[in-house]
Order: sequence, then structure tokens, then C-alpha cells
Amino acid sequence: MRAHLLGGLTLAALVALGSCKDDVGITVSERFTATLSAANEVPSDSSTATGKATFTYLSDLGSIFYRLDVAGIDSAFAAHIHGPAGVDTNNAVIINLFTSSTGTKIGFTGTLAQGVLGELGAPVGMTMDSLLVLLRNGHAYVNVHTRGPVNATTHSGGHGGGEIRGQVAKQ
Repeated sequence: MRAHLLGGLTLAALVALGSCKDDVGITVSERFTATLSAANEVPSDSSTATGKATFTYLSDLGSIFYRLDVAGIDSAFAAHIHGPAGVDTNNAVIINLFTSSTGTKIGFTGTLAQGVLGELGAPVGMTMDSLLVLLRNGHAYVNVHTRGPVNATTHSGGHGGGEIRGQVAKQ
């Protein structure tokens, strides 16, 4: 009798645990990425620098978190989201991701910027909701701008209009 009771309680506990949900925490609503290269610039350039921008939208918070990593870039002084624009057109800055009065060191590799969109100012000419629509539709791009002389080996630096670029795509 005791074995049947213990077996029944064990079965009831397993059924109860199996039907539990872990709804604790914030859920990622959407992710976006942009792969940056000189070939994506309009017009393209010959820099060997590269980069990747990631964006994570958390609808529970109504915030878009970002991270911008670069490799082998000289004297980066600004990075922005631009748009609305397709892959073959340029447009104005919508929102800042990174600004520096001195620029990064020569051959910088690492995280250039990270945070929450809007920390460096609101989007120009639109709301954050409108910016989210541009990200969802692939009508925005990330651009990293550099100053100084062009490195003879890597061709990095000296691209004030933008050295590496990548179109934002929903994942």
C-alpha cells in the first residue's frame, strides 16, 4: 500500500513539474545585426577594417540595446545609424552610437561602443518607434567614420564620410 501511495505521489509531482513554466525575467523580442566592411561603403574604399553591430530590442523595457565591435580601424571618431536607405544609397545620421574628440588608437580592435539607443541623444527627425521600423525593414545602416592620414598598409583612417558600413538586418 505504501509503495502505491509513494508511486502515485511521485507521478503527481512529475506531472506538476512538467506543466510549470519559467516566465521569470525579460524576454528578448527581436535581434538585428549589421556586418561592416569597406566594400559596403557608398562609394566603397579599400580599408581592411571590419566590424559588427548588434541590436537587441526588449519590448518589456521598450529599449534597444546595442554593441559595436570593430577590428583594425585607425582613428575612429564617430559611428551612427543612418537612414532611411538601401544598400546602395547614403542618407543622414539618425542616431549616434559613438563619438570621440580624439579618435581611437591606430589599429584599434575591440568594442567601440555599447549601450542603449538614445543615450547619446534622441533620433533625428523621428521617434524610437520609427527607428525600430527602419531596423525591421532593413532600411538603416551603421557607419563608422575615421580621421587622420590613410594608413598605407591597411588603408584605414582618413575616411570622414565613412570607412566601414553595414546594412542592418533582422535575425
